Amino acid sequence: MKNKIKIISVVLFISAFVLLTSCQKKKAEWKGTIEEKNGVTVVKNPDEPLYGELVFDLEEDLSIGKEDDENYKFYRIADIKVDEDGNIFVIDYGNYRIQKFDRDGNYLQTIGRQGQGPGEFERPRQLLIEKKKGNLYVHDFPKLKLFDKSGNYLKDSLLINYPTELIIDGEENMWGVFLMASESGSIYGFCKANLQGEIIQKYAEFPFEITTKKSGDTVIATSSGFEYDLHFSKIDDQTFIYGYSKEYELNVLNKEGSLLFKIKKDGSPDTFTAEEKRKFKGLVLPEHKPFFYSILEDDKGRIYVQKDKEAQRKEPGPKECDIFSKDGFYLYKTTLPHPPFIIEKGYFYTRIIDEETGEYFVKRFKIKNWDQIKEGRS
Repeated sequence: MKNKIKIISVVLFISAFVLLTSCQKKKAEWKGTIEEKNGVTVVKNPDEPLYGELVFDLEEDLSIGKEDDENYKFYRIADIKVDEDGNIFVIDYGNYRIQKFDRDGNYLQTIGRQGQGPGEFERPRQLLIEKKKGNLYVHDFPKLKLFDKSGNYLKDSLLINYPTELIIDGEENMWGVFLMASESGSIYGFCKANLQGEIIQKYAEFPFEITTKKSGDTVIATSSGFEYDLHFSKIDDQTFIYGYSKEYELNVLNKEGSLLFKIKKDGSPDTFTAEEKRKFKGLVLPEHKPFFYSILEDDKGRIYVQKDKEAQRKEPGPKECDIFSKDGFYLYKTTLPHPPFIIEKGYFYTRIIDEETGEYFVKRFKIKNWDQIKEGRS
């Protein structure tokens, strides 16, 4: 009788295990489709992610910022970058400088100061680090300024077109979003350009629609912050991605500019409430809110599509994101607790503002569940 009970228990255990495994496999079944349209592969994702909701398990690893030390005191952090050696660079926009720290947060160097001379800054907004030589490119509108790995000033270029987002590739070309004039008005172009901003190749263009009013000879532009925008990022050194936020469609290109595939996701856009329409009375609002406001990648090639308006300006607070694999599968939805600047090697770099004092801090968090985050379909 005891042997019979044992056999029944084993059978029940195996049955439960098989059922659980079957359910897990069923839950992880991708329900999208892959189609060919006009010779282009289109990865069409459902509105629900393959692996459900992801919660990043973050543990603070480093904090940089001191109110009583000028080398650690920030006023409006515009960008954060990390080089191949783990050194941390911070564009301290309000102080017109770049602060360099080692991987442990120790101050190393100040690059630049306020001014119009060689190596001085007027509007430093974005830092780009070229991997091969370690050179630093600073987008100091309307110029691009070049420093060597040690922070020594080399030269600057006056940019011909107005770039809003930039990446430098290994061949010293700029890839990015440029705001340009056309016969029908202003347009956004996703382009490759030289270091003077001269367009080498244009891959896509979209209208830049904003409310303008003329006052005498002056044209005044007013933004609601909900205008459709062109966003882009790189997946890796060989692959770039861009999308126009009117539609949930992302385009993946290789470094030669050839379209590799498209990524789409089901779902309806948010619409404007009656209160919002009253708030923006007098402005021309789009037919619906943008599907996304920014695109970011991690060093695994995963693509983070930021869905909330505040993500565009990297304001404090949670950020809703859809996470895709590098080959276009919708893996997770998540809410990041802070605005992401860098996600790589199991760490999350961000900027935090103390609500009481107004102090700025650079924070690095260890992602404790980094190795459990899937990179694609199982």
